[in-house]
Formats: sequence, structure tokens, C-alpha cells
Amino acid sequence: MKVLQTIAIAVCASLFSCSVNRPSPSDAGADGSESKEADSIRIDDNTSRDLGISVVKVAELPAGTPVLATGQLQLNEDASWQVGAVTNGKIISVPVRVGDFVKEGQPLAILHSHDVHDARATYRQALAELAKQKAVADQARAVRDRTRRLFQLRAASKQQLDAAETEYLSATTAVSIAQAEVDKARFHLTDFLEVPAEEPPRTEHNRTADALTIKSPASGTVMERRATAGTVVSTGDLVFLIADLSSLWLIAAVNEADLSRIHPGQRVAVSVRAYPDRKFFGRVLRLGERLDPQTRTLQVRILVPNPHGLLKPDMFANAEFETDTSRMMQIPESAVQKVNGKQVVFVKESPGVFRQREVRLGSKSGNWIQVTSGLERGDEVVVDGAFLLKSQLMKGSGE
Repeated sequence: MKVLQTIAIAVCASLFSCSVNRPSPSDAGADGSESKEADSIRIDDNTSRDLGISVVKVAELPAGTPVLATGQLQLNEDASWQVGAVTNGKIISVPVRVGDFVKEGQPLAILHSHDVHDARATYRQALAELAKQKAVADQARAVRDRTRRLFQLRAASKQQLDAAETEYLSATTAVSIAQAEVDKARFHLTDFLEVPAEEPPRTEHNRTADALTIKSPASGTVMERRATAGTVVSTGDLVFLIADLSSLWLIAAVNEADLSRIHPGQRVAVSVRAYPDRKFFGRVLRLGERLDPQTRTLQVRILVPNPHGLLKPDMFANAEFETDTSRMMQIPESAVQKVNGKQVVFVKESPGVFRQREVRLGSKSGNWIQVTSGLERGDEVVVDGAFLLKSQLMKGSGE
């Protein structure tokens, strides 16, 4: 193995000797010391490609250790609607299927119900009663007016006038009550059952005179359909489940020991098995009220945006709670080289130009290591080929 490494370094050295521009004596400073050009290496593009030199940008990641938990994705209950039958009846037709996207107000099913016929009958009776009470009130007003004129002519007593006034007041009160019954019956038809108050003309081809439409309360996807044509339903039976899938809830089980580090509004990185190289970011909505006595975990509700519909309800997911809002710069560990007892990296300053820069390092996480000083956001550091650059730089210093 050492022989192979020696051969590789020798080959790379020969490539460097043909392509690397070293500092000339004119680059020396006024005090005789080398300028900072001695810390840089210039390589043409072809040699850089042949040597497999690659760079990565400095990454900014949370400085704190995240809290990890597992959970399951569910429908966002604040954006899902259970659509039921508002009255007894028989389903005539169902124009939608599970998985269909529906808009607010779109018909989901047609329901035939005798309650529509009965409600219209009640409405007609209320109208008739209102007309009757209005006629009585008109008559009572006429009697009152006539009695008032006779009283002015001293042809009627004060007692007769008071009786006529009372009769008229009672008649107007009855009109108000009858009007309220009409409004109640109309509201039941037009707003609750959502059918016309007046019955449409019946024809041989019009069999939906007593039918009402079950409509979608909002735009979303049909998640459940529990009825087909011919199904008999009762008041309150669940017929459809509509959900807006642009966001989901993740119910994560957080260990009791980590609860002090979890709070509403906290940022959470979510990953699922279906997309192992992708992360979805959400926010903590609410912490549960009761700890599971068996697992010693607490359910934490996380709102996860899902604009492209990649996440699906009932998927298992991993949650990574960010516990520190500060950001720490991190680089791959392979980018760090040791030169003269110092930790250095090679930063790409311009095409073909790489400069040695001393860095101070922090804690390590996996193959990444924190950089506490020496780099700035946006810097590009050499990962593959860093050792070769170090070897050539030290060779140039020796010469």
C-alpha cells in the first residue's frame, strides 16, 4: 500500500512540476521575507482535473446538538373536513372518487330525501298562515281607524277605542310571529338543505325535485368516500373526508429527558424513507399534555409544509429538532491538513489559484468538523486533493 502511495505522489509531483507556478525571487518583500504568494499554488484547469481536485462551499449548520425523535405523518386536522348527510335519504349519484381534487362548493353527491318535500310543505303552510294573519291585521286596523273617527265624533266610547287598539296590536303581533315562521322555514330550505324554497316543476324527466346536493366545504383531495349510488344514509352519517394536503402534521414521540429543549415554533428537519437524500422543514405547533407511561415519551405535533405533495399521510418519519438558533460553519474533515503544526485548509481564491489558510477547529459530527475561525461564509475549500496541494506547497518551501 505504501508503495502505491509513493508512486501516486511521484506521478502527481511530476504533473505539478509541469503546471504549478511557484513564486519568483521578485515576489519577496522589502524586508527580504517571502510575500504571501508563497502560501498559494496556481494550477491550470487540465492539471486540476487530472488530479481530481474538488472543492465544497463552507456549510452553515446549527451549532447545538439536535433532539432526535420518530413519528408518523397525519392529516392536518385544521385543514380537513368530514362531510356528512344533513338529513335522511338515498344517494342518487356520486360524481367523485377517492383521490380526486375538488373545489369549494363542488358537488360530491346527490341525495334524494323526503325531508325536502316536508320542508317545502312546512314553508307553504307558513306562507298561508302569514297571509291569513295579514288579512286579520288589515281588518283590525280598519276597525281601529273607524272607531277612532267615531270617538272623535263622540259616537264611540273610550272603552271601545281601547278595545279596537288592543285588537289591532294583537293582530300585528300575530303577523310578526307568522313572518318569523316563514323565515325559519325558508332558512331551513335555502341555507341548511341548500335547495330552492319553491319546488321546481315536476316533469317525467325531472326526478330530482326532492333532491339535495352534498357539496365540498373547501378545496382539497377526496380521502374517503363511504357511499355509492343507492346507499341509504341517516342524518349525521359520514359520507366524505376532504383534506388539504399542502401541509401535514407529524406526531413525533419525544423522549422525556429532551422535553426541556422543545418549544412551540421550534424548527424541525423531517426525513422519510421515500426520500432519503431530502429534508422537509416544519415547526412545532403544540406539545402534548400527557406522557406515555410505557415509553416515557410525549407526543409533539409538528406542522410540515407539503406544497408538492411528496409527503403522504401515515408515512413514518424522523424528526430532528434544532436546539440552537446560532449557526456554525462546518467543512468536511478531509479538507483539513496539518502544516508546521498548524491546522490549515486550501481555499480557492480564483480559477486555478488555491491559498493556504490557518483555521481553528471545534467539535466533530460524523465526517464534518466545526470551524470556529479562519473561514467566511461562501469560501470554497479543497476536499479531494488537499493532501497533494500540501505536499507541493511544502516541496516549494523546501526548495
